[in-house]
Amino acid sequence: MVFVAEGTSSQQDVSQRNLERTMRTVIITGANSGIGFATASQLAGFPNWHVVLACRDASKASSAISAIKEKYQEARVSFAHLDLFSLASVRLFPKILAAKRLPCVGGLILNAGGPNIKSSPEFTEDGFEKAFQLNFLGHFLLTNLLIREMNADARVIFVSSDLHDPDATRMGKIMGPKFGPVEDLARATGNASKLKPLARYATAKLYTMMTAYELDRRLRQAGHSVTVNCWSPGVVPTTAAGRGMNPLMKRLITSNWFVNFMGSHLSTEEKAARDVSDLLVSPKYSGVSGKYFDGSQQIASSVESRDPIKAQTVWEQSQRLVGISPEEPSLARTRAISEPHTSASTAE
Repeated sequence: MVFVAEGTSSQQDVSQRNLERTMRTVIITGANSGIGFATASQLAGFPNWHVVLACRDASKASSAISAIKEKYQEARVSFAHLDLFSLASVRLFPKILAAKRLPCVGGLILNAGGPNIKSSPEFTEDGFEKAFQLNFLGHFLLTNLLIREMNADARVIFVSSDLHDPDATRMGKIMGPKFGPVEDLARATGNASKLKPLARYATAKLYTMMTAYELDRRLRQAGHSVTVNCWSPGVVPTTAAGRGMNPLMKRLITSNWFVNFMGSHLSTEEKAARDVSDLLVSPKYSGVSGKYFDGSQQIASSVESRDPIKAQTVWEQSQRLVGISPEEPSLARTRAISEPHTSASTAE
């Protein structure tokens, strides 16, 4: 009896060591509610993933972690403070992560976001328009700071929106993105000062996709195997993305007939979580990079989002705006294409 017990213990120790060797960390921004929380819950069920909830509110993150552990008692889940409305907080995040001594980073899901539906722009402590910093600039800086800390086969997923493509939906035609200087969009000046809230949001998502594709090109050129993809969940009525919106208006624009009329599709937090989790963990997406997924379907993103000249311009202007220096361990200074870059001097 003693011999069996020792053997069992030894086998358990070996299994635990093997698990620890294959463990990976996935960072999910905005993971205490909505799609982010549903995704964290989904991935917490995988024994070889440590899930980091990167969010502003420690209390909400604690509640989210408790809910996840009620479902998966052995789940490896932790909180790391990240306030995308503060570039100082974004810069501090890698140090917070390093102090936790977690397994190597195998996934980054840039989920936090949503439109600011107030008619007048609001600004962060950095002086940038809130929706633009939340949906684009904060994630751009975060990715640059983390990219060289990732495992060789890591996967980066930028959450986008079908609003980035004026040809994809009727709403995209009405409130489509407007390409222009990054600083104008960040500070809501010039032609960008006239943008409606949903157009500001759509433009932030367009720039997200441009820099995701640019990052993919730079990684391929540098010989890295980290993959980068964009993903849109469709319309998920239960998320807090429309916070502050008139309840009747929100109910109307998230109704099935209106969503279909506008050319998008309804989804749920659970379905969205399964789709984006699949992109992170499924072997069928191994090596797949520089692509766009709408729900579970790979489709072409907008023509403008795939323009490499504009993408390089957005990348270079963004790196200057967030203050990425040559000494920082990022890919910001790597030239990806040989064509001369254009100047985003006017909104199109």
